[in-house]
Amino acid sequence: MPPEVSPAEEPQRPRVSIVIVSYNCAEALRRCLTALEAANDREHFEILTVDAGSSDASPRIDAEFPRITVLRLPRNFGRTRARNIGMRTAQADLICFLDPYVELSPNTLHLLASALESHPEATAAAPSLSTPDGALIPSTFLLPTPAQLAETAFSATPLPAAPPVDATAQAVDEAVLLLRRGFVAGMNYLDEKRFSEYWSLLEVCWQIRNAGKKLLFLPDASATLHPGRDRDSLDKSHIADRVAGAAAYIAKHSGLSAGISFRLKCFFSALGSFRLPLAFSILLGQRIDPTQ
Repeated sequence: MPPEVSPAEEPQRPRVSIVIVSYNCAEALRRCLTALEAANDREHFEILTVDAGSSDASPRIDAEFPRITVLRLPRNFGRTRARNIGMRTAQADLICFLDPYVELSPNTLHLLASALESHPEATAAAPSLSTPDGALIPSTFLLPTPAQLAETAFSATPLPAAPPVDATAQAVDEAVLLLRRGFVAGMNYLDEKRFSEYWSLLEVCWQIRNAGKKLLFLPDASATLHPGRDRDSLDKSHIADRVAGAAAYIAKHSGLSAGISFRLKCFFSALGSFRLPLAFSILLGQRIDPTQ
């Protein structure tokens, strides 16, 4: 019989599991991971990179950062599925979804985790965002209307900003978001059926508000968002994916007819601007995830 392991000898679970979805972004990923390795309390954080079938050095980044775990997918199934895979592999009760184009300040994760640990009524927390030259990026929003979603879907512009109220927000930029794992698990994880590349974390924000919970915004916790995050966001496949996800979001919360009407308006808008391939991609509901 093997000797029993006392509780004191059991391995300690990480405080936070960081899930990063990478796709052909080795340089940005390298910068992101370098900042994480320099974080305060690094030994209490688990770092998981889910690579979505990259053709650059991203899938082999663990050769440079041996303390991280890389989960390699055979192709790009979209961020929603990749995040779910990372979250189901993660060990911590707090999950941080982090964009590879973000560079966290050394104390940011500690501040976010401490905020959730000291506020049981809160389900999520997000930091302030700035450009590399220090300019603040508006990153808190109201839950959007269909018209606002349509504009964002076509142009990849941010949703209209709204300042936080009593240090809380209805929705935040998904570049950095710390969540209680149990809340997301209670949703049956992120909704892969409705969302492929975009809007799955917007749905989480809606669910947080619907449950009467709080999403904390911490201006003293900071992160730098570097250019290039959505370098492919204006191509046909990404616009069609954003429209499909937005239509699904609207149908879920405003009714099926509202979702169909939204998609048709987007279709005719693309048709009227003579973007025929985009128009038919929207009509067919094409997504980044080829299995949807």
